[in-house]
Amino acid sequence: MLSANNSWALTASKANALLTLIILLMWGAPSGFAAVVAERHDLLTMEYQQVGANEEEAVRLACIRAVKATVGRLLFSDYGLQARDLLEPYLQKNWPKYVASTYVLERRADRDGFGVRVRVQTMPEVLMRDLREKRFFYLPEIRPLHALFLAEYVDGQPTSTPLARKALQETLSEEGAKFISEDGLIIDPATDVLASPAAFDKAREAAIRKGAHILIAGRIATSKVSEKEVLYDTIATYESRVELRVARADDGAELARTEVVERASEKDAGVARDEAIRNAMRVAYKNLAGQAGIVWAQTQLEKAKFQVMFTNVRANDLELIARQIETFLGKGTRCLVRSFYGDVGILSVLTSRDYSVLERALAEFQALDLRITDRSGNRITVEVHP
Repeated sequence: MLSANNSWALTASKANALLTLIILLMWGAPSGFAAVVAERHDLLTMEYQQVGANEEEAVRLACIRAVKATVGRLLFSDYGLQARDLLEPYLQKNWPKYVASTYVLERRADRDGFGVRVRVQTMPEVLMRDLREKRFFYLPEIRPLHALFLAEYVDGQPTSTPLARKALQETLSEEGAKFISEDGLIIDPATDVLASPAAFDKAREAAIRKGAHILIAGRIATSKVSEKEVLYDTIATYESRVELRVARADDGAELARTEVVERASEKDAGVARDEAIRNAMRVAYKNLAGQAGIVWAQTQLEKAKFQVMFTNVRANDLELIARQIETFLGKGTRCLVRSFYGDVGILSVLTSRDYSVLERALAEFQALDLRITDRSGNRITVEVHP
């Protein structure tokens, strides 16, 4: 038998060993181990019906859907998503890093493939950290950087003298807005990026690579419309027609657009031409700036009264839901799409109505079964059921 002294020594030894273990776990364990422990309790669970060539492919496709849905849910935060065209292949390759477990609940095979009902658990903290490190996630700024793409034509011909772009840059500077340098752009800033969706997407990619989050794209055509004798002078009149759009660089969503026509007359034809261009660009930007700034703040900076996330929703269904909210709430209510990714849509709801009216609008929507599952402040989560 142990003596009292030996028993006390053994107890003290165990206590010291336990204390040492705790200290090692707190300070000496590898950071990866600590992260795993913290993230083990923060899993998202989703179920999918999925078809593939075989069971393995069906499960893989379901896992990718779950990871993309997790990205969509992570956007219900202060972060925005950029470089989506690059994110898609990245997730296709790296999805196993973000999946904690899968469990096949049902199996069925037919001539067209193999179907499963599978439960997938993802690790949102791991995904968030990785996408932040890779700069897919970014924090929207109050004064975001702008990228300018402007095609200029004088008397029907493209011009190499960027008078309109310089006028736009001067106006941006006067208004306190920031814009990127044109050095190193992967696309000529004089390109007519409104000419095709492919050109527009190329401009968005170029803007993102330079750190810009707002795209100003347009075209301006300037031509002489008259030349008249006034007393002893010949007065030339030039007209500038501008089409200008402001869009988010991350997903191309339009924030504002305008079309402007301005004229200027002078004895010197060159002065008249330049004045028409400057006037048109100033008026066009001032038409856009207020509207674009408001939409940016209301969607990206959470200035809307409510932010509502809809899970398992299709893009066209999100539009129907937005119309239902606007019609039901009335009184100038507007719904702006803050993000849509992985069948997860987030609406910024601008309204003077209170939460109870919004709740009724969702409950009385007939096309889909909308169930509010969580509310935290102005953020509301809604599950969508067919």
